[in-house]
Amino acid sequence: MSLSDTVGFIRDLPHGLIDAFQATLQEAVDADLLLHVVDAANPGFPEQIEQVQRVLAEIGAADIPQVLVFNKIDALEKDQQPLQLRDMYELDGVAVPRLFVSARSGAGLAALREQLLLELAGRAAADTIPPQDAAPLHRTAA
Repeated sequence: MSLSDTVGFIRDLPHGLIDAFQATLQEAVDADLLLHVVDAANPGFPEQIEQVQRVLAEIGAADIPQVLVFNKIDALEKDQQPLQLRDMYELDGVAVPRLFVSARSGAGLAALREQLLLELAGRAAADTIPPQDAAPLHRTAA
């Protein structure tokens, strides 16, 4: 497992800056799973999500599975708090897991760890060859 921070994508990111972060962006292309962290307290988060999706498409990472992590729920007003810490969110026509967390208070981090385990278990199961189709481990005497 590899974790990297893409330093965030900002509006009108100059292509020169994209070139400077090419190695980091390449890690996103090579990833099995992207944790897309969103500032839940920023009222412009839908636009930021769109911008990230656009950059991911530009670098060829649009089809990498994602988990949306809405951080900073501790900064939300009481009436803006999520009703549940885990749900699904439609991202480019695909339902993806969305989790609400607070890195500051730790709220929701246990659910995020559980989601990561589920994602890893799902990928491991998909990569497993059924025993009847597996190649023999050694030669048998004829």
